[in-house]
Amino acid sequence: MPTTVTPLTIADLTTAQVDGSGVYDTLMRAQKEHLEQEYKAGRIKGTDYATVYLGSMQATLNGALQFLLEKDKAYQTAQKLEADIALATAQKALVEQQTLNAVAEHTVLVAQECKLRAEFDLMQESVLKATSEVALLNQKLLTERAQTTALGVDADSVIGRQKALYAGQTSGFQRDAEQKAADLMFRSWATRRTTDEATVADATNKLSDVHVGRAVEKLLTGVGA
Repeated sequence: MPTTVTPLTIADLTTAQVDGSGVYDTLMRAQKEHLEQEYKAGRIKGTDYATVYLGSMQATLNGALQFLLEKDKAYQTAQKLEADIALATAQKALVEQQTLNAVAEHTVLVAQECKLRAEFDLMQESVLKATSEVALLNQKLLTERAQTTALGVDADSVIGRQKALYAGQTSGFQRDAEQKAADLMFRSWATRRTTDEATVADATNKLSDVHVGRAVEKLLTGVGA
């Protein structure tokens, strides 16, 4: 975290002592050493010493103030830069975490989609199976009904053919019975006629040509002739 900037005070400039710890105090001691060195070397005369000293004091004060201001400005700039870097780092970490979250969420969504597709396919299979079972049950129902009714089966199916066979056999039995009954009647008439020529075919014995013709017609119809 950035360090709180401490405001500048007079103590940073000078502690009002010759051996003080302020910037001005330190610079003036160095400046004084240089002046004394120049004075002893004779490069500064006695009459000029005071002028040079006063000028150096003013220059040193201005330099100390400028140094402190620039130092404070540089410190604040560095602090702001550190804060900006920290913010950028936090934002980068947030973006990276959001990216990871998005990838994880995408993975979950893909897994959910796969699960839903599998469930849908399973439901489709169940529907197809149920449809097949219903169709089979309906066919069984038709088969069972076909045992007692003539409706609901194709004539070309096994049951249809069986029913047609049974119907044909029933019709055959009926035709056979009709033929046997008619033959019995004809034989009886022939025998009676042979033994008694006075026997006539009339409405009573129903052996007249009209009755015999109707019987013959019935027989021909039964055999499909």
